[in-house]
Amino acid sequence: MNTEPGRLNPHFQPVALEHASRLINHGPTVLVTSAAGGRRNVMAAAWSMPVEFAPPRVAVVIDKRTFTRELVMASGAFALCLPGSALVDLTYAVGNSSGREADKFARHAIAARPGPVLGMPLIEPGCAAWLECRLLREPHAEDA
Repeated sequence: MNTEPGRLNPHFQPVALEHASRLINHGPTVLVTSAAGGRRNVMAAAWSMPVEFAPPRVAVVIDKRTFTRELVMASGAFALCLPGSALVDLTYAVGNSSGREADKFARHAIAARPGPVLGMPLIEPGCAAWLECRLLREPHAEDA
């Protein structure tokens, strides 16, 4: 297994950007990872979907009071990790706790590496795919 930071497992193949939304087109629960200011977090999100094919865009619902949202707003980036069935218990666990007080990666012994483009944490092993995403600000959705 390749363990060099920022490099992906050789089992996985890149997906052309114009086809990336096909990885979540069926609406799976995803693990949203985020990082900023030396802190990181992971949360489960059941509401994610593609919204545009060209240019490719996805939408994911992240409550404005969460630590994940704070990190995404600070960094302008996040990753969507598509967990396989082996991660069902982990997905439930990270979806039912906050990462504001303690690092969920450490608490749950989650292996992750920095993504190759934006450096967002990518969970490995156990995920079928990852999407590193840049935040497109929507001012009407950022109200207090």
